[in-house]
Amino acid sequence: MLEKMAKKVVKSSFAVRSYLAFRRIFSLVDDAIRKKLNKKPVLYLLEYHMAEHCNMNCKNCFHFSPLVKTETFPSLKQFKCDIVRLSEIFGNIKTIRLMGGEPLLNKELPHFIYTTRKAFPRANIHLLSNGLLYKKVEGDLLAAIKSHNVVIHISLYKPMIPKRDEMARYFTANGVEHWISDPILHFAKYINIDGTSNPKKAVRQCPASRCVFLSNGKLARCPLPFNIKHFNEYFNQSINMENELIDIHTQGLDGFELKKKLIQPMQSCRYCGKLEWRDWEQINPPISAGGENIRIEDFCISRLTD
Repeated sequence: MLEKMAKKVVKSSFAVRSYLAFRRIFSLVDDAIRKKLNKKPVLYLLEYHMAEHCNMNCKNCFHFSPLVKTETFPSLKQFKCDIVRLSEIFGNIKTIRLMGGEPLLNKELPHFIYTTRKAFPRANIHLLSNGLLYKKVEGDLLAAIKSHNVVIHISLYKPMIPKRDEMARYFTANGVEHWISDPILHFAKYINIDGTSNPKKAVRQCPASRCVFLSNGKLARCPLPFNIKHFNEYFNQSINMENELIDIHTQGLDGFELKKKLIQPMQSCRYCGKLEWRDWEQINPPISAGGENIRIEDFCISRLTD
């Protein structure tokens, strides 16, 4: 019953906007109290790529993972440095998403989990996967997930729908807390290549709004300023969003001021238009195997928004 009610609320744009407004007010009040008590602020959400590439190769992928031609993993050394730095700036991060790409492709994943939990003992750590490699959750990785209370979130795409129950049984049998989405039958494209969207309006309709993203010592309010390089390289474009990146190792960086920056619309938001939904499909064969059935139109909206 509660799940059905939640789905109805999410479908209501008014309800979503009201929820986000309430959350912002709560965050502002919480920050004011923490500042007065000389406590560090709390960040609501942080996302981090465990791999740039993916094995599902979804057309219209929000993170442009299918456009990554070679295996690309983050540096564990850099991540340790960055996550420790964030623990100096923030008292807690409520939810940390280890994602991709496909995170189960990363053989160092157990070490990233250990490092994350050590830096933020009270955070909710979620591992976001497409489930294709769910049986790789074994050995050291299984031990890391269970001992550090990591929840696996499975995005259920068409190829894995027949295996939903099998996955659930596997995780349950191994004592892994998990959540499996409803079948994902549609994807959306959103890039306004002309950069003519209204940033404030773009933020209001953005599904990745406030998905604060970390990469190589930098933060941004969403993943796009980091991931646009894959779009640029594949389609020979030159959209530059580097000015949106915030260096967390800047001396004297104040966590409260950082949070204020992270909730402001970016100028880069002008490259995000109204979502145009399409039936979900894969790039087959994948680009890494010589596939070429992908066009810039697969990521760019067909009409401009203000």
